Amino acid sequence: MHKWKLLVLTLVAGLALGCGNDDEGPDPDDNSLALVYMGMSEGASWDYDVDTGGLMADGHVEVVAKDLEYRLDTEVYKVEFRQNDLLVATRWYEVSSTGMFLLGEEVQEQTQVIERTFLTPVEIIRFPLEKEGGILVQSYTTTSDLEEGGSETHRMDIQGKVSAPVPDGPYEAIHLLHTRTDDQNQTQQFDLYFVPELGFAQFELPEGYSWLMRSE
Repeated sequence: MHKWKLLVLTLVAGLALGCGNDDEGPDPDDNSLALVYMGMSEGASWDYDVDTGGLMADGHVEVVAKDLEYRLDTEVYKVEFRQNDLLVATRWYEVSSTGMFLLGEEVQEQTQVIERTFLTPVEIIRFPLEKEGGILVQSYTTTSDLEEGGSETHRMDIQGKVSAPVPDGPYEAIHLLHTRTDDQNQTQQFDLYFVPELGFAQFELPEGYSWLMRSE
């Protein structure tokens, strides 16, 4: 059984034991359901085949720790991205009752490591992406200043659902187009394929490099 399955089952079991009195209603600060939806938990990991533009590489993504010092009074998940065992990116995420947000990143871009710290958390996955009646969220946008200087706008456009050929699949994935625009009007676009309770079945890092989830 894959690690993500064990982690999701553990989270779901914890939710079932802690339901309590329904008369009080849901706690707006409770991120438990969103964590299950994101497939996010300390120690969770995923393996990928990475197409670097003709050459294939082994990809590995892991939630390596809860970083309690990255942002004060915030439960932050530190996620490392490795390609052929080399660290190519580190990202820090917050998961709240409304979704998953990117707080910062250190990403290998060509010959240098670029650090971005977002003063306004960037909304990556809204919780949930699918409303009642099966209606998908259409789009959402975050504009944030950077601690290092400058600003960026991140727009997420939901393209619909597709079949994702991932382990034990295929799964129905939600296709998101992520457009990143800096204050010099330079734009990058990334295709993301998100499966609720699993994570990203496929994504791009950097632009044009496709990571496709594979079995262990």
